[in-house]
Amino acid sequence: MQPLDGGETLPPLGVIPVPEAPVPQDCGPLHPGDVLVLHTDGAEDARDPAGRFFDLRGVLAEAGAGTPVRLVAGVHAALLRHTSGRLADDAALLVLRNDRS
Repeated sequence: MQPLDGGETLPPLGVIPVPEAPVPQDCGPLHPGDVLVLHTDGAEDARDPAGRFFDLRGVLAEAGAGTPVRLVAGVHAALLRHTSGRLADDAALLVLRNDRS
């Protein structure tokens, strides 16, 4: 998986008002078979009992190609293993795949 670079990160919802007209970022086309993974910071910032961060990029790279459902389930299972089942923050993951041919 190739991470996209760029785009503006906004603060958590409710901390400050969201800009009335955020500037859209063009991240390029989503070609047939391409996958786009969107996630909250809770997925990347999760720590194990020793304080080490969760390697979301590594888990996604290891997961390889699969259905979006399996990808989300695999990341969720890895996240729970990493944190010993104790998430300190919310974690959301959305996987979009272009299935058009």
